[in-house]
Order: sequence, then structure tokens, then C-alpha cells
Amino acid sequence: MGTIRQAWVWFQELLGVIPPPSHGQKYAVNCSWFQETFGECPEGADDETVRRYARAYIMMLLGTQLFADKSGNRIHIRWLPYVARLEEMGSYSWGSAALAWLYRCMCQVANRHVVKLAGPLQLLQSWIFWRFSRFRPAGYETFSWPLASRWSGYNPSGSEKGPRVQIWRLRIDRLQDREVSTLLTKLL
Repeated sequence: MGTIRQAWVWFQELLGVIPPPSHGQKYAVNCSWFQETFGECPEGADDETVRRYARAYIMMLLGTQLFADKSGNRIHIRWLPYVARLEEMGSYSWGSAALAWLYRCMCQVANRHVVKLAGPLQLLQSWIFWRFSRFRPAGYETFSWPLASRWSGYNPSGSEKGPRVQIWRLRIDRLQDREVSTLLTKLL
């Protein structure tokens, strides 16, 4: 992408604005600035304005949902080359890339000194709840589309998370051979 200065010039060309220094970092922009600036496309906007809002929205999806970092509140400008050509967005294998990113993040979190997991965690949680009903929280049996939206409101309090995690770790540790075989069959 060249120098930092060139990257921000390109940002300005593609999105029509540059974040103030308080909302930007070397190669990232705060999500809050993106939401405040591009939260709602103005009614009657011209084609170029719609394209700018589309680019910002796609950057938010890529930076916060599919390829999130551990901060959870920044969007890297590495996505500029992809949103520069909106007509090519459908030609990329986003699903494969998201799975590769998730796999990489899960490998990194396997290190006992790592305490935060990055990646498309909402998709992972949705897949776990879909495939393994025993892990699904009570009250989330109804189906709606898109599937991941069923659990969008699910956010247990901090006091619930710790004991719940411990209980599930214990349950996983106590799995019997036949139960592991069943889980592996579901995975494949």
C-alpha cells in the first residue's frame, strides 16, 4: 500500500473523509468513528456517496465481524484495496479467508499465555450452537434467519460467564470415547 501518508490519501479518496487524529492510529480507525460518520446513508444520496457508505460498511464488516482483531474496536485500513473495487468483492473467497483467519486465531489462543481470542467469533458461536445443541443456552431453540441473528441478543453477565465456562470445560474434559466419536461425526 506504500507509505502511511499514501494510505491515508487513498482512504480520503475512497471514503471522502479522514478521521481526526483522536480516532485514528497508525493503520487503524476506531469503530466508533466509522459508526458515527457512516452510520446511515443520507436519503437521496448520489451514486458516489452511496459507494462511499458501502465501502465503509464493508470495511466495518471485514474489520469487526470476519477478521476482527483482539481490540474489538478498530478497523485496519488493510481493507482499502478490497473496497476500492466494489464490483470485484464477490469474486473473493471470503468464507475460506474467514475460516483460515479463525483457524489462525484459534492456533494462537492455544498458547497458554494468550488470554484473548480474535476472529469471526459470532460465526463460531453460531456454528457451535447450531451443531451442538447441548452447548446452546436455554431459550434459543427457535429458528430465524439469518441463523446467527438468533443469538445476537445473548450476552450473559460477567458473573454468569465464569461459572458457565468452568462447567463446560469440565463437561468437555469428562467426555467418554463414544461421545467424542459422536462429536467428531458431527464435525465431519
